[in-house]
Amino acid sequence: MKEVLKNHLFLWRLCFRTAPGFMLYAIYDAFRSQILIFLEHTIAVRYVLKCAEFGEPFYKAFIVVGIVLLAYMAAIIPDGYYIHNLTLCAKPKLYQALKDQMYHKAAEIDLECYDEPNYYNEFVLSVSEAESSIERFLTLLNSFIQSVTIMLTTGVFFLVTDAAGILFVLASFVLNFLFAKVLNKLNYEVRMKTNPLERKRNYVSRIFYLSDYAKELRLYPQTADILEQDFVQANGEMIKVQKKACRKRTGLHFAQGYLAGNFILDGLYITYLIFQAAVLHTMDYSNAVVLFNRTGSLRKGMKGFVEVMPKASENSMYIDKIRSFLMYEPKIKHAVGESVPTDPGTIRFEHVNFRYTEDSPEVLKDITLQVRSGEKIAIVGYNGAGKTTLIKLLMRLYDPTGGTILYHDKNITQYNLGEYHKRFGVVFQDFKMYDATLMENVVLDDIENIKKEEEAVRQALCSSGFGKRLETLPEGLYTSITPEFDENGVNLSGGESQKVAIARAFYKQADILVMDEPSSALDPIAEYNLNKAMQDAVRNKTVFYISHRLSTTRDADRIIMLEKGRIIEEGTHEELLEQNGKYAKMWHVQAGKYSE
Repeated sequence: MKEVLKNHLFLWRLCFRTAPGFMLYAIYDAFRSQILIFLEHTIAVRYVLKCAEFGEPFYKAFIVVGIVLLAYMAAIIPDGYYIHNLTLCAKPKLYQALKDQMYHKAAEIDLECYDEPNYYNEFVLSVSEAESSIERFLTLLNSFIQSVTIMLTTGVFFLVTDAAGILFVLASFVLNFLFAKVLNKLNYEVRMKTNPLERKRNYVSRIFYLSDYAKELRLYPQTADILEQDFVQANGEMIKVQKKACRKRTGLHFAQGYLAGNFILDGLYITYLIFQAAVLHTMDYSNAVVLFNRTGSLRKGMKGFVEVMPKASENSMYIDKIRSFLMYEPKIKHAVGESVPTDPGTIRFEHVNFRYTEDSPEVLKDITLQVRSGEKIAIVGYNGAGKTTLIKLLMRLYDPTGGTILYHDKNITQYNLGEYHKRFGVVFQDFKMYDATLMENVVLDDIENIKKEEEAVRQALCSSGFGKRLETLPEGLYTSITPEFDENGVNLSGGESQKVAIARAFYKQADILVMDEPSSALDPIAEYNLNKAMQDAVRNKTVFYISHRLSTTRDADRIIMLEKGRIIEEGTHEELLEQNGKYAKMWHVQAGKYSE
């Protein structure tokens, strides 16, 4: 109960801070609507019936009805503004307020979280349920206030008019509460079981509508068949989960709707009222009619109140996941630490080990390496050797599980991470293009006056080999990359996208450049031109090249060859060829392409 309250107070504070007027009116609206209904269906109807039963003048009933109509008229005027203006504007603000927090947290959580399936499942669930949690909270708030208002008004009327009748409603209330609690717990358990299956179905759906997969699906139609089978399988498993819960749901709904509702109130209570009015004559017929008429309203209020707690408990489970996600404290802090020295420095790996998860094998083993300022280092090796992982540790996207990495003779964990990252210009092999302008795709930063950066961006694009393509773009640097949201946008080829990614590193003017397969999508001529451009662009910078194409690495000051997470060879291109080891073997395989 305490956690349920804390979780919903979290959403209340967020909503009230974001849209206080909307939240206050929502409370007033729920209260006012039930007050008006009570005045009409209880006070006014009872008075009119008594006038008819005891021969009172008709004009008295007419006055009461007129007062009720005026009250409704007065309520309709602000309702229009609330429904058609305030609600439509406020709800998107509420969703944005929560999503902003979640997006900010998603940008700073440790990458290792993505390697944990359970955490990732809950991360996806919390993001997908963010808006729904707010919507459920607003519905619960409305239902709670309406239910309390009904119970206070109609409940007091019952106690004053026929106190014994409240026992029937109370019995219905308790049984309804118990059945609703069990039913909502069952619904939550079903949701938890179907969530991974829902993710799998969504994944298959994305493959069929995203352009990234369109070519492969047409060239390999059997892949589409396999994916359809995966979808059918996930769908079948979801149906099994739902069927397994079906009998329990049916029984609980029957017990909640009939035993706790119709049988007690529509059966036993109406018999009691008829007996009181017709046999014992201890109750006016007008009171009996109004009491029975308000039984449905009181039952609705009781049911609403009963269902608030179980539904709040269910919603609380989702809010709890959202709060847990937002309260997650990253191990790698972004805005703390010492300032990074402004001058270039030496990088040292000292007996570094790393594994992605506690139960996974080591990816890097006892890596000891020193890289001097301005040195050009090529890191080579077969797939899975640990090349990209080594760079991720250098960038402090992960921390080593053993050993230390030093920059300027200080452990990089002591530096302010934001400042440290600014020292790097990086091109990852799995770079991404964003649905934004070419300019924004190169800068990747929030710059107040981005137009001042035009010349620097243009120079970076020319250095990466994108200059000629830039001249053909309809809006130059301000052309949208992809036409998804802009009909004048363009789709870049793989090689062109890679040139834009390389331009990011050139634009940044960082001391340390990391080129992870920088020419993998380029043709030989473009690769040759890029290598020439890079000779000028990386002068006096520390550079790490990662590549399978040894034409990029042969001119490095030093080549590091990794195998199974260990450094097995180290030296210049000529030195490693003389050793006639595994690097030499790799070189000779490619010698036909890169012979002098």
